[in-house]
Parts: sequence; structure tokens; C-alpha cells
Amino acid sequence: MAAIVSNNFRVVNSSNFKEDVANSAVYVGIGKGDVWSNTTADTTDLTTAPTPGDHLDEFGIARSNLQGVKKVSPANISHVTNRHTWDGSTSYVAWDSKDSNIFDKKFYVVTNEFKVYKCIIAGSGASTQQPTQTLTQPQSESDGYTWKFMYTISVTDAEKFLTNAFMPVKYVPMGGEGQVAVAAAAGQKVILLKEVNDDIAVGMSVSGTGQPSAAADRKIASISGTQITLVGNLASGGMAANSILSFDYAADADAEANLSEADYSQYLNQKASRDDSLAAGIERVVLETVDTNGNRTDSTTSGTGYTSAPTVAIEGDGTGATATATVAGGAITGITITAKGTNYTKARVVITGGGGSGGAARAIIAPNYRGPGKSGHGTDPRAELGGFFMGLNVKLDGADGSGDLGVGNDFRQIMLLKNPLNGNTASGSGQIASEDTLKALDKLDFQATFIVPSSGGTVSDFVVDEVITGLTSGAKAFVTEIDGSGGFVFFHQNQKTGFKSFSNGEQVEGGTSGTKGTLETSNAVIASELDRESGEILFLENRLPINRTASQIEDIKIILEF
Repeated sequence: MAAIVSNNFRVVNSSNFKEDVANSAVYVGIGKGDVWSNTTADTTDLTTAPTPGDHLDEFGIARSNLQGVKKVSPANISHVTNRHTWDGSTSYVAWDSKDSNIFDKKFYVVTNEFKVYKCIIAGSGASTQQPTQTLTQPQSESDGYTWKFMYTISVTDAEKFLTNAFMPVKYVPMGGEGQVAVAAAAGQKVILLKEVNDDIAVGMSVSGTGQPSAAADRKIASISGTQITLVGNLASGGMAANSILSFDYAADADAEANLSEADYSQYLNQKASRDDSLAAGIERVVLETVDTNGNRTDSTTSGTGYTSAPTVAIEGDGTGATATATVAGGAITGITITAKGTNYTKARVVITGGGGSGGAARAIIAPNYRGPGKSGHGTDPRAELGGFFMGLNVKLDGADGSGDLGVGNDFRQIMLLKNPLNGNTASGSGQIASEDTLKALDKLDFQATFIVPSSGGTVSDFVVDEVITGLTSGAKAFVTEIDGSGGFVFFHQNQKTGFKSFSNGEQVEGGTSGTKGTLETSNAVIASELDRESGEILFLENRLPINRTASQIEDIKIILEF
């Protein structure tokens, strides 16, 4: 049985992931202060970080290496796609509704003004005229290219998600019909939808069974997963089971009041593209050759024996599209659209007359992801530009969480951790973590008296990254951070040190510094704020060391492909 998984499915999966993150606790974690090597004796990093394996053993060691985590906010998640920067010397291909590999090709650009355009008609060579217009309809340039303005990347989104290889692709919720909700009683503000829908946003109004009687009360006050809270209560009678509801902005002013300036601008462009029937017109026609088995192949010429231009008819579910053919050497050499028509989601080109035979062509239709009458170029940038990558951005500041993400050491691993639990030293132990940052390191609590190669000493005489050993237990660990004022040593263990436990009251010796200190006689090992063994690891990256200092910020961008 032949089957495919569509690119639309990939977009849906990425959207579902975004919604899942928004309704879950997802953290970026950093860890592994020790070098990439096989033994504690080798203190030099490998020249290349090893590729992590997708198995439980790998994840278990990564959890042991974890130093701290920072929560990913919904504002720091975005659909992204491959970046194609307009440079004045590159040839681009035109959008093609039949090309199953279109997302592997350069059919859109981002300009130096951070404006994104989709190529509707390609020129015969490189694009030399940078598009700048922001009109609803595709516009032709002097170099033969026709571009459709899609959206402008905001400064904020550029800082968070723009990389050399990827760029943010954004869809602003437009509302929609046919949302199925469970029954809700009159006098309640909460509506429960059957499923999460990312086309619904705060500020939209509900219409359908049981809607509040006053227009101002119909607006959405908040959204949490499938739970929609209205400003006012449902009307008398409430809702019937499985009610069909519609959500939309009652007026552009409502959208403007609830959206940022950049998002409102994009909303207006999407709305204009959706509602402009010309956006779903026929922009171009491609010639084809047909073999004896009826198989069609794109071609520069079509048919034979033509002595005059044949008649071209465009049949479909839209109306008004017209075209003319040109002939040379007995073959059809081109078909020119004379009127785009309106509201096409499917079309067929019929060629008759002209004294020849075998002429064939196909129409390029506009995207119809939103359905008939609500489609067209620019309506849904996520689906149109291949936004099935998800970008996450987290900035790690040296001061984050009052030391939760320690400085003075380096890290070599980055992970995404979903729904980890609070550890023993955090409030709400055993509950899903909610704090912005959490420390993931256990620590040793030392008594005040230390023995060092010279007389006296403090916990600060230990050295970061050295291996410490419990002289009674035989436990070993790497020193990750030192808290001189508190008398603590934060540590981590992995397969190089083993996982023996330190004992209360034992002496601990530093392998490099020679420092010896005695642990407290009770509760000498204090567990971390984060339960490292909890939560799902969604992503793991090994890399060469990044040193953290109090004065620097690490800007971490993670790209996931669906």
C-alpha cells in the first residue's frame, strides 16, 4: 500500500508541540563541567564532542551531569524555517502547488529589511531587484520576478529566532468556525473545547449556542489549553452538548487592542490575503508533455502541428481565470494568464483548436490550507513556507536565579526537559517544577575545620573540576561549584567517577588541591532543588565547552525538526 505523511502533518505536529510547551513545564538544562574523556586522569577535552545516543543509558548520564535549568516561556517558542537571504545574485524558483519537494528549494526570501516574500513567478535569471512592497496582491519587479509579501520579522523575533540557517515564520491566529465544545451550564464563564486550537486568541468573540447576551461579554478573557474563559457568563439555557462555536475578532480594533504592533500588522495582511478572492486566483500555467501512458511531465514546449494559437480554458471551482497561448515551430511555447480569476482551490487547463494536437498544461493554484474562500498566498505563512521546524530561545544570565545557573565553570551539554519535579530542597517537593530557574546539583556540607598542605584553610581551597574522594566511603565526584560563604561544595558524578554515596562525618580529599575537609555528621549531602531523575528528555546536544562568567549571557537557540 502506497502512502505519504504530508508536510501539513509536520506543521500540525510542530503546532501541537508549541501548544504542549505552552501548557507544560519545559526547561533548558546545561551540564557536564568535566572534560570529554574516558577517565578522570585525562583532563584534556576531545577535539570533537561525541554524538549522543538516543537511549536510556545516555539520558541517565546526562541527568547526572546536569548543573541547572531555566524555564522556556511560550513567548520564546516559534515556528522557524530554512533561511534564504535575498542577495541580488541568486536565482529562485516559483511556488508550485504540485512540487512535493518545494520546501527543499529557494522559493522565498528574507530581505535586509527583514521582510519575507514568496516567489510567485520566477524570472529567467538571478533576482536583481529586491522586493520592498507590502501590498496584498503579488507584485512584479523589473527583473521578471513576481513576489507576494508575507510578513515582516519583528526585531524581537529576529533576536530570538533568527540564525544563519533559520528564520522565524509566524502565523497570527485568525479565528475560525466549527470548534466543538462540551456542554456548559448557564451562568458559567468557562467553555471547554474538544481539542486545543491555535487559531483562537484572547480578545476574540464567541458566537453560537449559549453565547453571552452582551457583545462585550462574549470576548475571550484567557485561554489555557482547551479551557476558554469568557469575559461574561453564558446566557440562560447554557450550551447544548457538542455545540458548534465560532471565534473571531468582532472588529479590527479588538485585534489591535490584543496584539503587538508587529502582530497586528501581520494579522491585517493575513486577513487581507484570506479575504481577497484574487489571492486564490491562477497566477501561472506550466506546459506539459504527455506520454502514451498518459503520464505528464513539465516541459518548455507542448504538442505538435499547431498552426495558430489554440484556445485555452481554465476549469475549476473558481471563476474568471483566462489565458492565451503562444506558438512557435508547431508547438505551444507558452501560456500567459490574462485574468487570474477568483477563489480557486482546484483547476484544470483544457487546450483546444489551433490545428495541432498533444498540447497540455497545468495550472498553479494558490495554497488552500484554510478552505475554499479563505485561502490564498499569505494566509498561513507556517504552512506555506514549511514552518515544521520549531525554534526555542533561552538566554542564560550569570545572575539568573541567584546562582541557580552557576558561574566560574563551563558546560558541554544542553538538554530540553519536560515536566521535571522539584527536588527535596525546593518548595513543593515532588511537584512539577514551576520556578524560572532551579539548581540541579547536590552539595556537600563541610565542617569549619580544614586540613590543607599548609595549616588552616577553608572550603574555598578546593579547586573546580578536581576529583574529590570520600576517604571512608570511597565515593568520588567532580567539584562543579564552590560556595565559600556557606561552606558547601556542589558536585556531580558520572560514569568516570562512579556513583557511590558520601558518608556523614567522613573526610573528603581533593585530588588536585590536596585539600581535606570533614563533612557534617548529619545531612552532609544536601539534595538539589531539581529532581534530576524526573521529567522527559526531549532534546540532548553535546558540544565543546562554554565557560560561564557572571558578566556574560549565553544566547541558546534550539531548532527541532518535525
